[in-house]
Amino acid sequence: MPSPYKRDSRDDPYDASMRNLRKACARRKELDAYPRPFRSKEEQLMVRRLALWWWTSRDPNKPSARAWAKQLGVSHVWLLKLGRIFETDPRRVRRLQAYGDPTLELLRRAKEYTQRMRERGQLRSPRRRVPPAIDPVMERLVRARFAQGWTRWRIVRELFLDLRTVKRILQDVTHNSGQKL
Repeated sequence: MPSPYKRDSRDDPYDASMRNLRKACARRKELDAYPRPFRSKEEQLMVRRLALWWWTSRDPNKPSARAWAKQLGVSHVWLLKLGRIFETDPRRVRRLQAYGDPTLELLRRAKEYTQRMRERGQLRSPRRRVPPAIDPVMERLVRARFAQGWTRWRIVRELFLDLRTVKRILQDVTHNSGQKL
C-alpha cells in the first residue's frame, strides 16, 4: 500500500521533530525572543547564597527544605536540586562563599530591586494565579440555580462559567448541606 504522506515528508518522525525544533530555536535567536527571568540577577544570587547557607548548616533546629524554600519564595524541589549541585560542584560553592555570609538586609534590597524591575516590565510576573473576583450578582444567580436543583455542569454550560469558579461559589453551600461537589 502506498504511503498517505508526500514523498518529501516521509522522514522518521523523530528526525522531523528535531528539524522543526532547530528551526524554532533559530527563529527565537533571530527574534531575540528569550523568556524573561522571574527575578533579578541580584535576587537570584541571594537565593543561591541563602540556599548554600541552609545546605551547609549543622544546626539541629534548621528548618525543613519546604519551610526554607517558602521563606525564599522558591520551590523546595529546586532548593534540593541546588543542594545536589553544591555537593557535586565545589567551585560553585567556593564562588558563593567568596561573597561572605548573606544577610536579610541584602535579600530585602535584592527583592526591592526585583520589584522595581517587574514594575518596569523587565521580568515575568509571578506564577501564582490570583483567582478573579466573582461578581456578587453572578454568585447569587449560581446559588439560586443550584438551590433549584441545577447540576454544576448545567450551571457551567448555561451561564458560561468555568467549573473552578462554580465550585468556589458553591463551596460553602455544599459544606453546609453535606452534598459532594
